[in-house]
Amino acid sequence: MSFQFTGLAEKLRRAKHPELYEDDEEEEKEEVRDDGLEIPTPGTFRPEEIEEDDPNEDSLSDVDITYPLVPEDPDKGETVYAWAHITWVEEEGELIYKVIEPDLDPHTERILEKIRKLLERSFDVDFTDLETEEAEDYLSDKIDHIVDKYNISLTENQREVIRYYAKRDFAGLGKLQPLMNDTEVEDISCDGTDIPVYAYHRNPKFGSIKTNIEWNDPEELDSFVMKLSQRCGRSISVSNPLLDGSLPDGSRVQATLATDIARKGSNFTIRRFTEDPLTPIHMMDFETENAQMMSYLWTLIEHEKSVLVCGTTGAGKTSQLNALSLFIRPDKKIVSIEDTPELRLPHDHWVPEVARSGFGSSVEEGGEVSMDDLLKESLRQRPEYIIVGEVRGEEAYILFQQMATGHTGLSTIHADSLDMLMDRLTTNPINLSPSLIETLDAIVLIKRIRRNDKYIRRITGIYEVEGYEKRTGIEANKVFDWDAQTDNYELVNNSVLLKDIVNETGGNDEDLKKELKNRQHVLNWMQEEQIKHYRDVGDVISRYYSDPQSILEDVGESLNPRQNQLGLKD
Repeated sequence: MSFQFTGLAEKLRRAKHPELYEDDEEEEKEEVRDDGLEIPTPGTFRPEEIEEDDPNEDSLSDVDITYPLVPEDPDKGETVYAWAHITWVEEEGELIYKVIEPDLDPHTERILEKIRKLLERSFDVDFTDLETEEAEDYLSDKIDHIVDKYNISLTENQREVIRYYAKRDFAGLGKLQPLMNDTEVEDISCDGTDIPVYAYHRNPKFGSIKTNIEWNDPEELDSFVMKLSQRCGRSISVSNPLLDGSLPDGSRVQATLATDIARKGSNFTIRRFTEDPLTPIHMMDFETENAQMMSYLWTLIEHEKSVLVCGTTGAGKTSQLNALSLFIRPDKKIVSIEDTPELRLPHDHWVPEVARSGFGSSVEEGGEVSMDDLLKESLRQRPEYIIVGEVRGEEAYILFQQMATGHTGLSTIHADSLDMLMDRLTTNPINLSPSLIETLDAIVLIKRIRRNDKYIRRITGIYEVEGYEKRTGIEANKVFDWDAQTDNYELVNNSVLLKDIVNETGGNDEDLKKELKNRQHVLNWMQEEQIKHYRDVGDVISRYYSDPQSILEDVGESLNPRQNQLGLKD
């Protein structure tokens, strides 16, 4: 039957029996929505409609800052060997992060190369086994010995410069080491040969910045990736070209060795680990959340409510998890389980555990200790709080099982909405039952958002889990919301969990409200006084639990005179 005849027969059937095609016609009608945004055509270009830059706003082209990297915090008169210089480069049309190091004249460079070769032949230690200061002292002694033994003529300045480069290359990570010293850098990325290294700066105005560091020799970059794998205690090869590990300082490394799968050459990403993690006060400074939200979360965690922090990659989930963990009472036993050590708590009663890959180039060679294994064993340690860095698979099922048996769980998961979270929790590989999902008490959604040419992190919602059914989905009470128009947080519903806490403790509503206010005053006071090192914040919270009156007296002495000056009343 020809195509034309088939089409004619279809038209005749429609004309004779239109009732049979009514449903199809309804489906074929395009749905017109009026809740979206129309995409305009360009129209006529009008130069006068171009918005001029606000002269009162700081422009990226005005950025020109310099700060020390080696040493990071120099004493007065101490020599600085490496500087960070972030400035606008007109030829590039963008910000450039320049690492400034001592210049090497040809004579000093030849001597440095000679000393390098002699050092490589004389090493009798593994630098991965030494602390940083031990490695630097060892190198200084070796350099002095070589200079004296071979009667190398050096000025004191040349000797110091050679020491710097030797320490940088042997004890550190070579030309990348100054970047690793910058506490303002979150991530470092190298995408291949002849491509500048990029650094993600904590300043939301800067974001990802191109640096003046790059590898032009493929073999040199391959060698550096090999060095990264050694520092991580892993092996990498052509047959096993992927690396996922952590450096001795805790920084997370993902690298690929140049093979047929890395088309631009070897590449790596280092997610920096900070020795001093972010605290609730940092979060308030960054406006990720406010004191009202923090006092609410503080109360939930104190009363052993399980909380899951959700967000996309780079949203700040782990930082949020660490900040919330500071609210745990100091006498409670905590077990934390991570695949990369990132959490830092001031609690003495804390057992930090880290998963381990198998020995050798393959996990099949044995020795693997997974997060699942650690979670199963944690039950025998009788923890009151279990903190899991991130749940992805079977460990999520085990965590929720432990929450169902009365343990308080805190963790993170990749999901940027409640719907996506429920999809992840109810499908493979996690696949939780509705009854297990209901053991979760609260969900915190955090997002990284581009706003006014800079990136910000905001809590876009805090939800209380009231129930879950496969047919209807999650039933949640949204307590806090974020208004994107005003960049403010709003209390949208009363808290069911706080009411439960009142009923469980035999208290009353007014007492708990007063407690929430007091905690907001404490948080605001710490922010005002810039008390934000994690140990200092932990000390204030610990003292508040044991002697709240003494902390509130400190708060009153600090805040009341300032409020009186401003004409504020309670």
